[in-house]
Amino acid sequence: MINKIIDFCTNFFEMIIDVFKWVLESILYILSEIGFTLLDIVFTVIESIVTAVDLSSVTQSFGNWNILPDQIVYILYKLDTPLLLGMLGAACLIRLTLNLIPAAFTRI
Repeated sequence: MINKIIDFCTNFFEMIIDVFKWVLESILYILSEIGFTLLDIVFTVIESIVTAVDLSSVTQSFGNWNILPDQIVYILYKLDTPLLLGMLGAACLIRLTLNLIPAAFTRI
């Protein structure tokens, strides 16, 4: 008889712990979905801002590509120079941003 009571108590408390775990996981899932929704909204706003910027006047001011020989234009096209410059610019921005992190903590 006492074994049945001990088993019931053990199973009951394990069930309560499982319910708390389930509730906690559900709350964390809901919070993560809310966070992802907010990030999606922020990225959509950033994307609309970036697409609204007209860079045609900037690209025309870089120079006249028509005066270059066809061979050089072909090599620049094959090297994918705009992608290369974009990657170098992004790498520089990331490096500058990461350099600010230790400076913020050492000046506290």
